[in-house]
Amino acid sequence: MFPDALYGFDQEKEFVLLPLDPKIESPMEWLQSKKTRELAFIVTDPFLFVPGYEMVLSDNERTQLEIESTESVIVRVIVTIPKVHTEMTANLVAPLVINQKNRQAKQVVLTNAEYDTKHSLMSPKSKEVS
Repeated sequence: MFPDALYGFDQEKEFVLLPLDPKIESPMEWLQSKKTRELAFIVTDPFLFVPGYEMVLSDNERTQLEIESTESVIVRVIVTIPKVHTEMTANLVAPLVINQKNRQAKQVVLTNAEYDTKHSLMSPKSKEVS
């Protein structure tokens, strides 16, 4: 799924998206390693929390992921949830781009300075999720 692996996890290339809790609807999901059971990240759709979130893929990234149309792409960002849940943050600088058609994925690094690696999901700039 991630031929280039996630940053900092060079040996982890296969992941699956799972519901955070199958019993309730949630904007959060697990990105679970298929190789290492103990390795999973909480991820979410950045467009739910950040109005106007924008990312542009390079031609090379589009080619690498074999993206033919934006309808086949989903974007997720890694979320950090500390003990005080209202302080949860998302890494908007390095989103995960997934081509649903071929299941190829890549963590891309955006050079847009307006985003942060620790963007508060509970800040006034973030949209409330209901």
